[in-house]
Amino acid sequence: MFKPDSSWALYAEGMQFGWNFSFSESDMKTFVDLSTDDSPIHTDHKFCQYRGFKSPLLHGALLTTQLSRLIGKELPDNKAMTVGFSIEFINPAYVDEDLEFHAKLSYKSEATRIIELKFRIIRQEAIIGKGKISAKWCGDNCDDRTLD
Repeated sequence: MFKPDSSWALYAEGMQFGWNFSFSESDMKTFVDLSTDDSPIHTDHKFCQYRGFKSPLLHGALLTTQLSRLIGKELPDNKAMTVGFSIEFINPAYVDEDLEFHAKLSYKSEATRIIELKFRIIRQEAIIGKGKISAKWCGDNCDDRTLD
């Protein structure tokens, strides 16, 4: 049962989160092994340079791992579960680049205990990707199979 004095009260519209991150060549190889996506746009230097890119592009799905970090590690407690997200990729990202992740809690529903956060992935001043993620705060029921 929902308790008004629970950690739900720690969530507030306007909260901000951010950190720096990068992905190594080894991270890319691991992702290729896991996903089996060895498309030349992610693996072949000559292919990418011929198409105007400086080197193989990071997988978009690899960049979205930062969304898992946001919900699973950066929120005030570990009592929220992702229910959906959308992302638009605007510029390419590459291995060993210094990237930044920024998110802001833009919506909190007291009735449904859903939160929404808008986020951006940035390299210097260039936006790599932006979007929105929604999560359900499940309080002490996170171990339950249902969230009703």
